[in-house]
Amino acid sequence: MKKVLFCLLLLLLYSCAGSLKSGVAQHGSSGQKANAVVPKIDMAAELAKLDTMLVADSPNASAAHENFLRALDMLEINRIIFAELFYKRALANEPESYFLLSELIKILLKQGKSAEAFPLLKLAVQSPKATTENLLYVARLYRETGNLDTADIYYRKAIDRMSENYAILYEYSLLLEVLRDREYTKNNQEINQEFKRLSAEIKKIYEILLPELDYPARLLEKQLLNYQVTDTPDSVTAILFGEAFKANGIAYAEYGLLQAEILSSLKKYGEANEVLLTIFFMHPSKDLTSKLALRIANNYELMDSITVAVIWLEQLLLQDPENHIALNNLGYMLIDRNVDANKGLALVEKALTFSPDEPSYLDSKAWGLHKTGKHKEALEIFEKLEAGGMDDKELWLHLAKVCEALGLHDRAKKYMEKIRD
Repeated sequence: MKKVLFCLLLLLLYSCAGSLKSGVAQHGSSGQKANAVVPKIDMAAELAKLDTMLVADSPNASAAHENFLRALDMLEINRIIFAELFYKRALANEPESYFLLSELIKILLKQGKSAEAFPLLKLAVQSPKATTENLLYVARLYRETGNLDTADIYYRKAIDRMSENYAILYEYSLLLEVLRDREYTKNNQEINQEFKRLSAEIKKIYEILLPELDYPARLLEKQLLNYQVTDTPDSVTAILFGEAFKANGIAYAEYGLLQAEILSSLKKYGEANEVLLTIFFMHPSKDLTSKLALRIANNYELMDSITVAVIWLEQLLLQDPENHIALNNLGYMLIDRNVDANKGLALVEKALTFSPDEPSYLDSKAWGLHKTGKHKEALEIFEKLEAGGMDDKELWLHLAKVCEALGLHDRAKKYMEKIRD
């Protein structure tokens, strides 16, 4: 019976090919009319006949194997529809074969028959032999049909098997972002525990992806949002900025600056300066190097390396003598650290010629006047700053010291209490 069926199939294919050749020959012959009709094959009818003949086989492994071989033959000559039919018949003869099921699914998906493949895929992924590829197909089909929670389940299963496939990890992170946004909308734009959980999941994926992709800016920005939602410590954020800067060099100088800023806020001034010095010697921009020099000097001062801090500011003023921020900073340092109050006061006065109403410069001047014994003049300036709305613990400390020097002890005590509050 099987041999008869196979012969019938070959005859069918041969007759189809022969008819086509005959039609072409007649059309090209000088004795035929130009509009001679080429015989057409009703493919649907022929496939239906073939399917009917195949059903006649009884289920057994031998028949499944023969049909599988025929499917391979059809694939070799690019007869995908016939291959599909043979795979279906092979599976009908051996319905427990996960291999045949997978091959049939591939054929269907290759032809874009997702709707027909979907139920077979759902069956395939229940098997302990389920492949990662099938898990991904199911996940994607569930995602495309809007069943995001189920898609999430199958993405997780697939990633458990191929956690180093960065393309799939990124694909999964996009699904998680959609789930997180849905949660945000569902809860009237409020951040709840589920929103935080999803953010934490995305954060884990980005921690894998970012180093592999050299920290693309868009992904880095997304990760920073995840850090914010999941209350990630500043020290971890500093590490992220540092790795991004290290991977991309001067192109990511802004992230190096942010890292240094965080390190300074954590009182890790030496580490902050290591980053700032790296940028300083790499970056060609004079404007940026001036800002860097100011920050480097400030960190050295906070480390009590006054001599080094003074050198940095003096070098900056040699290059940029009208940098009034440097003038004020150096002047205040000389005053506050009792290095040279008169020289410091002169530098602050020069800074005020560029910005006469700057409160911080006026505070520096008043402090210089106090340090040089001009307490009343200093108090007048401090009082004006206080009346103008300046609300700063350093101002109160300065006022307390000046009041104490003038014998205004009760008033000095009140300012000290404000500092403690």
